[in-house]
Amino acid sequence: MQCPSDGCIINRDTKLAPLIRQRMDLTFVLNLFSIPLGLGDKTIQEVCDKYNIDCPNFITLLHLQCQPDLADRNQLEQLDASTILSYLKESHNYFLNYRLPSIRQKFAAALPEGNTRETILSYFKEYEKEVNDHMHYEDEVFFPYVAQLISGNKQAHYSVKDFEARHDNIEEKLEDLISLILKYLPIRGDAFLLSDVLDELQTCDRDLNLHTFLEDKVLVPKIEKIEQTHTVIEPVKESKSSSENDELSDREKEIVCGVAKGMSNKEIADELFISIHTVITHRRNISRKLSIHSTAGLTVYAILNNLIDIETLRP
Repeated sequence: MQCPSDGCIINRDTKLAPLIRQRMDLTFVLNLFSIPLGLGDKTIQEVCDKYNIDCPNFITLLHLQCQPDLADRNQLEQLDASTILSYLKESHNYFLNYRLPSIRQKFAAALPEGNTRETILSYFKEYEKEVNDHMHYEDEVFFPYVAQLISGNKQAHYSVKDFEARHDNIEEKLEDLISLILKYLPIRGDAFLLSDVLDELQTCDRDLNLHTFLEDKVLVPKIEKIEQTHTVIEPVKESKSSSENDELSDREKEIVCGVAKGMSNKEIADELFISIHTVITHRRNISRKLSIHSTAGLTVYAILNNLIDIETLRP
């Protein structure tokens, strides 16, 4: 297997240390497999044997990190769900406990005190909270569901469709922040630290996109296939007038407004006196009708269609 852009050869006999030296970003994959440095002259196969890692899975994920745009979909489909699940769990630890706090600390050190610094830090802290909530849901709800499904158990009240209905794009705000700093930063800060921050933001954005790709394009289709082998109790469907009509029902409009205000599913459920599962079902129907899946997109939709006054949105 080869990375076409730089000639990296990745196969069982490839010496891992020289490969990492050529592509230092591959240390991300080492960390997520809990492989320490001090690789010596071991080949990929020897390292996998030492740490009891499935070699084909490891090579596939190395190649995905090396050249994501040219990832082999057939090989990705061969990844087992347990490996993907473990990989994603470790990446949560990486983002929440290392990468995002590191970026926030560098922002604080790079920018002089004042309104601009506080605005950017506030924006980033809000983003951190959004990522934390997003990943906490996966850790507490979706990943345990996947683990049970792999072991042969199916929860009647949940399915991968529920996950998809609330799976917002957490990369959008990061991309916006990079553009804002590059184009509109009105003050001079520590130029070298800011360069480091931008580099970390770019790396984080890339890794988050790969994380989302593994979830949406690899894991979710696998889970859908596994679900088909179980007896699935479908969630309660809405009435014909609500689910088959492309126009939003009054209840769905209320849900959109709640999302636009930055409310969680639980907060929306509490305000409307309905269950969280009903909120999730409504959001799935809303996404299907509008072809809009992100919170940011629903917010813009609500504003453009006069469902909500922009002044009422949370700062």
